[in-house]
Amino acid sequence: MGCAAKVDRLTVDRVLARGMTVPDVDKACELGASLYHAIGALGATEKPPHVALLIADATGAICQQQLAWEADLTALRALKAEPVNIAEVKDARLRAERYHGVAALRFWGAFQHTEAAFGPVGEGCKVPKKDEVAYAVGLVAGMLALFHDKAGNNSVGVPLDTLPRVARGAECLSDEDWWHLPSALQGAAWATIPGSGPEGTDPWGYLEAAAEAGEQSGVRVARAISVLIASNADQGDYTRAGIESHANSLVEVEAHPQWRWFDSYALAISRHASDGLWTEEKGHRTPSFGQLPQAFGQLPQVEQVVEPGTDPFEGEPDPFGPEPDPFSNEEQ
Repeated sequence: MGCAAKVDRLTVDRVLARGMTVPDVDKACELGASLYHAIGALGATEKPPHVALLIADATGAICQQQLAWEADLTALRALKAEPVNIAEVKDARLRAERYHGVAALRFWGAFQHTEAAFGPVGEGCKVPKKDEVAYAVGLVAGMLALFHDKAGNNSVGVPLDTLPRVARGAECLSDEDWWHLPSALQGAAWATIPGSGPEGTDPWGYLEAAAEAGEQSGVRVARAISVLIASNADQGDYTRAGIESHANSLVEVEAHPQWRWFDSYALAISRHASDGLWTEEKGHRTPSFGQLPQAFGQLPQVEQVVEPGTDPFEGEPDPFGPEPDPFSNEEQ
């Protein structure tokens, strides 16, 4: 076995297997970012350890993704300020754009390593069983690369056909083995690009079915993808429903012990969507409600504006009106 193959096996069989049991998203992203060059140096120039590098690039991208999310929230808060601080809004948006660009670059690098290791995504299945988890990471990385590149002003130039290719590549994985992630990736592509799915398929219904099934596995990546896609498509009601379903699932189904990291990353995605809704409505991120695992799902209620001339209590007693006369119906 060559040096690159040994590095790949060590990364997937030992490092990845161990890391996926630890529910700490930051540790993984910091490790991936710091080890990328060291991993590359261990393989021969003509045969790099592509599987190990795709894991390092994909996890390393998450650090930049989180910085981009924080800048996005900063821009929203500045927009909610009275008076609006235009300079702060613009600076935060530019900062977010840069972070999204670096995240896209790393996710796209992971996708390219995926293709170097397993062949063109969407053109056949040449994935050994032992490497399916790495391939799944590569598919998610391809999807995220496109979304972050869009938010980063297309600084990387991720091809627009990446999502359909990811959808076709997902056919190489089993829903039962991989938490209904394959169907979620397909639904995500079809919902994002109308008309790209099989004729007669409701992409949003297909995506929701995958998300609901995935919640029962204890690895809620499919649910997080449904929330991400809905949020990117400005589907407010669908986003809120997905966040609340994710929160309820945390109470009903324990995280799978072998894949705690994936479940924690899924939570981070849905919680960021929740933070966006809270910031839009209240000017701050999701509050902490103690140790309740479903806390992030307690979304703010949209305030209803009562039109002049309508009864705000819809026939119910006015709670601010005069106290009723207790003797008004008493027989004289």
